[in-house]
Amino acid sequence: MYVRVTTYGFDESRFDEFMVKADSTLRDDLKAVAGLESVHSCRIGEGQGMIVATYDSEASAVAAQPRIQAIFGEMAEFMTSPPEVKEGNAVWTM
Repeated sequence: MYVRVTTYGFDESRFDEFMVKADSTLRDDLKAVAGLESVHSCRIGEGQGMIVATYDSEASAVAAQPRIQAIFGEMAEFMTSPPEVKEGNAVWTM
């Protein structure tokens, strides 16, 4: 399993609108990404979010990047900072 963690800033005043758009437009697109196993979005502070995505392999994560960037590009109107990504192979799971 390969894990990618992305943090970003968003416009807190538009949070509800952000969530409606995410649920109505992103879900089906993400389900179609080959190798993408799960996506968890977390609110980690005022106007701060984190996405934890798991892939079946590093190769799948790399291959998915252009599509993932396009999908999340649809949410750019809500973002207040560029995403920061950290990633790596899972070494222990429960």
